[in-house]
Amino acid sequence: MVFYAHSQNKGGRKETVADHLRETAVLARRFVSAWGRGEEGEAAGLLHDLGKYTDLFRQVLDREAINIDHATPGALALLKKYGNQGLAAAVAVQGHHDGLQSGYPRELNVAVSMKEPISSSGKTFSSRDVNALLAYLKEDRLKPPAEISSDYPDDYRNNRRIAAMLYVRMLFSALVDADFLATEAHFASEGAEYIYRPPGEKLEPDMLLSALLEHMEHVRKTSSAHQEMRSLRDDLFQACLMGGEKPRGVYTLTAPTGAGKTLSMLAFALRHAAQHNLRRVIIVMPYLNIIEQNARVYQRVFNSLGDKPLVLEDHSLSELPEEQRLLAENWDAPIIVTTTVRFFEGLFAHRSSPCRRLHNISNSIILFDEAQSMPPGLTVYTLAAMAQLVQRFGCSVVFSTATQPAFETFDSEVKRYAANGWQPRELIPPGLNLFQRTRKVEVRWQGHLPWDQVAGELASRRQVLAIVNTRKQAKKLYQQVKDHSGPEDVYHLSTDMCPAHRVAVIADVKERLRRDAEREPRACRLISTQCVEAGVDLDFPAVWRALAPLEAICQAAGRCNREGGLPFGEVTVFRPPREDEQYPDRAYQKAAVEVQMMLMEKYLDIGDPETIKEYYRRYFHNDLAHFEDKELAEAIQAFNFDSIARHYRWIPDNSVNILVPYEPELQTYQELCELARNGGFSRDWLKRARLLGVGHRANRHSDIWGLLEPVRDRHDKTTGWYLLLKPEAYSPETGLDLKETGGTYFA
Repeated sequence: MVFYAHSQNKGGRKETVADHLRETAVLARRFVSAWGRGEEGEAAGLLHDLGKYTDLFRQVLDREAINIDHATPGALALLKKYGNQGLAAAVAVQGHHDGLQSGYPRELNVAVSMKEPISSSGKTFSSRDVNALLAYLKEDRLKPPAEISSDYPDDYRNNRRIAAMLYVRMLFSALVDADFLATEAHFASEGAEYIYRPPGEKLEPDMLLSALLEHMEHVRKTSSAHQEMRSLRDDLFQACLMGGEKPRGVYTLTAPTGAGKTLSMLAFALRHAAQHNLRRVIIVMPYLNIIEQNARVYQRVFNSLGDKPLVLEDHSLSELPEEQRLLAENWDAPIIVTTTVRFFEGLFAHRSSPCRRLHNISNSIILFDEAQSMPPGLTVYTLAAMAQLVQRFGCSVVFSTATQPAFETFDSEVKRYAANGWQPRELIPPGLNLFQRTRKVEVRWQGHLPWDQVAGELASRRQVLAIVNTRKQAKKLYQQVKDHSGPEDVYHLSTDMCPAHRVAVIADVKERLRRDAEREPRACRLISTQCVEAGVDLDFPAVWRALAPLEAICQAAGRCNREGGLPFGEVTVFRPPREDEQYPDRAYQKAAVEVQMMLMEKYLDIGDPETIKEYYRRYFHNDLAHFEDKELAEAIQAFNFDSIARHYRWIPDNSVNILVPYEPELQTYQELCELARNGGFSRDWLKRARLLGVGHRANRHSDIWGLLEPVRDRHDKTTGWYLLLKPEAYSPETGLDLKETGGTYFA
C-alpha cells in the first residue's frame, strides 16, 4: 500500500509520506546541526508525520474527513524510542500544526498516550497503533537515528525553565521550517524532483565592512556637524570597530544620543561576524519610525554593492516584494532589521508562524537598540532568553542606548531560568569620555508651572521643542502656545495623528530647523508627546520637558543642540500644574517619581552614566516586583507554551485601530472605506491602512464608539479596525480629537 502526504503538484504527482519525511528530515538535521544536535532534528523530521501512514489521513486528502490529528502518533513514537532524550522532539512534533502545548513530562505523556480515540481538542487520532506505523516507516527504508542527545532533560531537571523552553522552540522552529520548505518544494515541482525556493544571500562581512568604511569616509567629508561632534562620532565608530574582535558574549554599547550609534553598531557587528564566522546580523528596534529610518541608512551604505537583497526590513508596515516576503518567513537574509515585538515575542511564541524564523537566529550577532524600552515585568525572562542564545546557540548580543539600564542587577534572578546570568561587558572604553564631551546643554529643573506660563515661555523663543507626557497635555499646551504667539509656526505631534500625518509634520519641522547662514532661523515651536524622543533626528536650541523617567529626559535632551552648533543648548525640566500631572501608565509614573526623589537628594547630572545606573538600580530594586504578571509567571512555572505566548506581551493588546480621513490622503481613505464595506479586507488593505491608522484605547463608555464603523473580514469576523465616520473628528493640526464633535478630550 502507498501512503501519501500531500496531494498532486503542478505535474499531477502526489507526494508519498516516505518522500516527505525524508526531505523534511534532511532539512531539519541541517538546521539543528547549527547547535550540534543534528540527530535530534533528523528524528523529529522523520517522525513528525508518522500519523499520515493511515487510511484516515487518505480520507483527509480526498476531502472525506476533517479534524484528524496525525501529529500525536509521531510524538508518542519519539517518547517510546528515545525516552527523556525525546521529550523536546515530542513536544515539537505534537505541536507542529496546533502549536506547542506543555513541556511538563507528565502532561505530555498523558496528552500523547491516546487512551481515547478523540483528543482533548476534539480531533480524531489518525491511528493509535504506533508500532504498526513504525512498521510502515521501516518498509519504506526510513530509519531514525539509533540515539539522540537533547539539552531539554538537563535544563528541565535543573529547573532552568526559560532555557528549557527556548530549546524546544528552536527545535520546533527547525522542524516547522523544514516541513514548510519541503511541502512548498513539492508543490512547486512538475515532476518527482523537488524545486526549492532560492536561498537568501550569505553574509559576507568583509565585503559589507568595506562598503561601510567607504560610506563613513563620505559622511566625514560632507558632515555639517561641529568639529567636536564629528571627532566624538569618529571615536565611537573606531571603538566599535575594534570591539568587534572581542569574544562572543553579551555587551553593552553606552553612548550619548546623536553620537552615531546606528553605523557604529553595524561596524561592530560586521567585524564581529567576520571574526567568529557568524551567519547574520539582526538589528532589533522598538519603534517603526526608527526601523524605517535606519533601514534606509543601511540601504544607502550598501548601494554600491548592487541590487542584492542584503537588508531585510521585517515589520508590520514593510511592503516586501515576493522574493523578500519569502525570506521574511524564516529570516533567510544576511541583515535583518525588525521590531522588538516581532523578535522578543517570537522567542516566547508557540505557533509555527512566529517561531519558524527562530532557528536562523543561531550563530548571529543581535543588536538591540534603545535597550531602555524593555517592559519591566518582562525583563528577567527576556534577559534569560538572550543569555541562552549566547550560551547555547552561538550568538553575541549588544544592548545599545544612551541610558543603559543596570540589568546586571538581575544576574541572580536570570540564573534561575538560564545557566549563565547577565554580566555584560561595555564596548566603549571609559577613557573616551563620550558623555563629558557631549555636555553641550544646560539643564534647569523647575517645579510645578501653570500651562499659561509654560506657553508664554515657549512663545517667546523662536525655535523650541516641548515634550509632555500625555496626548491631552499636548493638545492643551499646543492651543495655549498658539494663543500666545499666533497659529503660524506652531506644530503638534502625537500618536493621535496617523503615521502619514506625523511624517509630514516632522518633514516640515526639519525644513524649518535647517540652518542657513544667510538668514535668520525660521520660527518653529513643536509641542509633542514622547513619540518624538526615539529615532526622530531633530536639533532644537531649546527643549522643555515635563517631568518623566530619566531615560525620557535624556532622550529629550538629545534633541537639543544635537549637532553641537551652539556653545550650550537649553533644557528645562518642569512639572505640569498639579491638577494636570498625568502619566501614560503606572510604570512611567513610578520612574518619574524616582527622578523627583533623587532630585530632592542631590543635583541630577543627566549626562553622567553613573547617575543613570544609580537611577535604574533604585527603580528596579524598589519597583520591579510590582510589575510582575502573575499569570505569565505561573505559565512559565508550568511549562505552558500556549499560556506564555498569550501573556508575554511588549505592548498591551487592548487598543483598536481607527482609519482616519487625513486630508492629503483622503482619496486613499475613501477607497479603503469602500473596500472594507464590500468584503475587501485583506493583507493589501492592511498595508495601505496602517499609514492612516490611529491606535486608541477606549472603554465601552467612550464617546468615540458612536463615530466608528467596524471593519469585518469576508467571514464577518471582527478585525480590530474601525472607520472614523465624521471628518471633523480628525483635526488637520492635532489628529484624532473628539472635542471638535462636542465630545471630550481623549485621555
